[in-house]
Amino acid sequence: MEREQVVASTTPLSKLRPPHVRHTEITRHRLIDDERLATREVVTFCAPAGYGKSTLAIQWASRSARPVAWVTLDESDNDPVVLVNTLSAALAHAVTGFVPVTQVAGDEPTFTHDVLPSFACAVSGLDSPVTVVFDDVHILDSSATTRVIKTLVDALPIGSQVAFAGRSMSVVPLPLWRGQGRTWELYADDLRFSASETAAAVAGFGRKDPGGQDIHEASAGWPVAVFLLSQASSVRSLTNVEEFIEAEVLAPMAAEVRDFVMCTAALGTVNVDLATAVTGSPTAARFLSEAITTVLIAPGEHGWYRYHPLMQDAVLDLWRRTDPYRLAQLQAAAATWYLGQGLLDTAVSYAISSGDGPTLGHVVWAAGQVALLQGRTQTVLGWLNRISSATIDAEPELSMTAVWANVVAGDYGNVLRHAEQTQFLMPGDWMEHPADFSIGAHLALFMATSHAGVTGPVQALKLAEVARDCVDPTDPLMPLCTLILGLNQALTWQPQARQTLQESEALALATAAAPSTRVEALCMLGLLLLVQGDEQAGCASIDDARTQFTINDLGQMGTTTGVLLLAEVALACHRGGPAEIRQAIDRQQTVGAQIAPILQWYRSLSGGVLAFASVRIRDHDAYHDYVTWCQGDGLCRQWAVKAQLQFAAETPLTQLTPAELRVWELLKSRMTLNEIAGSLYLSRETVKSHTGSIYRKLGVSSRREAQDLADNWG
Repeated sequence: MEREQVVASTTPLSKLRPPHVRHTEITRHRLIDDERLATREVVTFCAPAGYGKSTLAIQWASRSARPVAWVTLDESDNDPVVLVNTLSAALAHAVTGFVPVTQVAGDEPTFTHDVLPSFACAVSGLDSPVTVVFDDVHILDSSATTRVIKTLVDALPIGSQVAFAGRSMSVVPLPLWRGQGRTWELYADDLRFSASETAAAVAGFGRKDPGGQDIHEASAGWPVAVFLLSQASSVRSLTNVEEFIEAEVLAPMAAEVRDFVMCTAALGTVNVDLATAVTGSPTAARFLSEAITTVLIAPGEHGWYRYHPLMQDAVLDLWRRTDPYRLAQLQAAAATWYLGQGLLDTAVSYAISSGDGPTLGHVVWAAGQVALLQGRTQTVLGWLNRISSATIDAEPELSMTAVWANVVAGDYGNVLRHAEQTQFLMPGDWMEHPADFSIGAHLALFMATSHAGVTGPVQALKLAEVARDCVDPTDPLMPLCTLILGLNQALTWQPQARQTLQESEALALATAAAPSTRVEALCMLGLLLLVQGDEQAGCASIDDARTQFTINDLGQMGTTTGVLLLAEVALACHRGGPAEIRQAIDRQQTVGAQIAPILQWYRSLSGGVLAFASVRIRDHDAYHDYVTWCQGDGLCRQWAVKAQLQFAAETPLTQLTPAELRVWELLKSRMTLNEIAGSLYLSRETVKSHTGSIYRKLGVSSRREAQDLADNWG
């Protein structure tokens, strides 16, 4: 029981247990007694709905002398990270001592290089063979899940068996395994009832029809048709199941019961709380109990009921024809209920099915924040891919979700597009009261992070302060908010920047949920300390960042990588020789150009750091290029000044001509060029020419930089 509780915390136990089987189900001896089912490594049960695939899989697995790991798949398993976690939980549920494999950040290349090998290692470490059953495998449509399935099957101990049950097998590498003689495959024709099986089934349903010959002929051995016809008032050809269910199952019901069944059957799986939420009926428990004996519904575990897929399909078709608006309301209500239960994937699926923009925005935004913190970036992108671009562009919560998902994925073109659209959708005065909007704090945080849509570091600092004030201190977002506040304090040269960055690093460490935030905080702190002259503390901070980056395998995080590589350039300048500095510059340039469009301050800061590095390796041409990147004040300007001082040390004033030296002395004052010209009895153009020459020799690009240089020289 204790182990089950641990598993349930990550993967619902309902996914790890076979679905409930009606007591009237007959045992398919002619199929499961086949020796090939007992000896082939891979077994498939592939047929449309109503052929008893899950039931047959249960009967087959129950005969296994090996531990049985059962997995009922859902749409969340299309994310390969989730599928690995689901399979790990299933094996842990079935095999004592198996340690589940979990991974918070699973985007490429981490998934391929780390998660899959770790999973394969854990599976291959099993002491004895196991039986694994994939139910509803047709739900999987991602090629990445094929790799997970193949990894599992290849890693299982010799003597293990794997079964796949579903309407299709598109993600199962059957051609490969079939060619190796490893499979036994059953399809719809194999799963049809024989005449004797139909007779046994009819008798089990209590119909007074010895032999059930007429039902067998009308159903053509289709198991679900046998069930339906056994309960019908008369036997007739069952060519359209939906029409049959509408006429024979729903129509005879009292109006109140029929409405309840149609509302709940549209959802497929319900419990009393969910049924009450979508129907508003105080008698949901009684209706569900009564429905078991009259409709295609079976009780499950822990108070859940599951309608047969054909019953659900029939009801959905009826709703779409008669009242699509009511159906959308039911699905939206279900989405909200599931969100409240923390069942994110199901909530999003119902929200998407509803097509209701506000519901979609609310559910996807709330679910997306949690999923991204769990490292399920591909899941969130998959949700967004199922929603039309027009709908995303019309709902600020959806476009904001797209912003953060694409930030993590490194698709910066989409980041900027969705960020601009989000700002467009917000009212003009949203920055005055950001807490009044669900995404207000997040939009402010993004703008403060990127400086996109702001007038400069000062406004970005105000937005960072606003974002932090709007976030609860216990929110997992707080470390990031604090980091962005510290960043903008550094960019505006606020004295509290050091303390704020240290606080951000401490918060990220305490939450254990934000390794990238911790790395970036350490990097920015290191860059700040180095430019302030605290070389020992600055280098130590960047060293710590490098360690945490490696431990948490953050190579897939583009912005984090870019910030770290820039900090490593600064570190090489203070510790390494020309070769190390050159290598650090080359590494930084592979990423820097990619993130500069999304982090508008990054290019300016990198200009100062790279200018300093270029002087250290005596690449004065590169220095002149990089120093022109520096815009604004604060940390960026401080690194530019540091570079200029270094350059000036290698280009002393003795390089200036006597005439230039006279102009230089007056440039340090606040005299205009006309006043300098008058004082030296020169023309303004001559003074201008001398000034340009001075700038080139001293490595500055403006009079202000020249004055700063003079001030630093004392």
